[in-house]
Amino acid sequence: MATYTNTWRNKVWVGWFFLNLPIIFFMDLLDYIWPASLYEPVGSPLHFAFQMKEWYIQKYNDPIVQWSVETASGHDSWMGLFMHLEAFFLLPTVLYGIYRLVVQRRGTSGCDELLFLVYALEVAFTTLICIYDTGFLDEAVYSAEIKHELQYQVYAAWAVLPTLGAIDMAFRILGRIKAADAAQAAKKSQ
Repeated sequence: MATYTNTWRNKVWVGWFFLNLPIIFFMDLLDYIWPASLYEPVGSPLHFAFQMKEWYIQKYNDPIVQWSVETASGHDSWMGLFMHLEAFFLLPTVLYGIYRLVVQRRGTSGCDELLFLVYALEVAFTTLICIYDTGFLDEAVYSAEIKHELQYQVYAAWAVLPTLGAIDMAFRILGRIKAADAAQAAKKSQ
């Protein structure tokens, strides 16, 4: 089957992957994949990431970003699963996507499209859970304005853009299925 090399949609995917990479490495998984000695002390190599995360926490007091096993106490225990998904599925998929589309410049195969479809659906779905969850934040601590800002300005793009990516990959896969069906029908008619 043909690959979709050099389409503008692949360039959007590359942009998305490159946008995600620093967020995964230096925001979402900062506390999980890096030793504290690399980011907490002033002058440490990743201190900029620590400062950025601290600024975000001070601005929004976002409990999702502040989640840890120690602070969970039964609530939001799903965040542990999300962190594992990010470390063991999303990060490798982003790295593979960059390798495939930038380094190899080979476009997407059917297997790639299926992987990117699952990736996009996972990102959209887990972000929708986060958006939904922020609606239940304690009103004594989180004003309606902060909740809406978290839902619509911080998280919404992380649900909408992957949904569009999932639609893109679904149409690519559908195109492959239609081409295979047409080839099979042509073969039968001979």
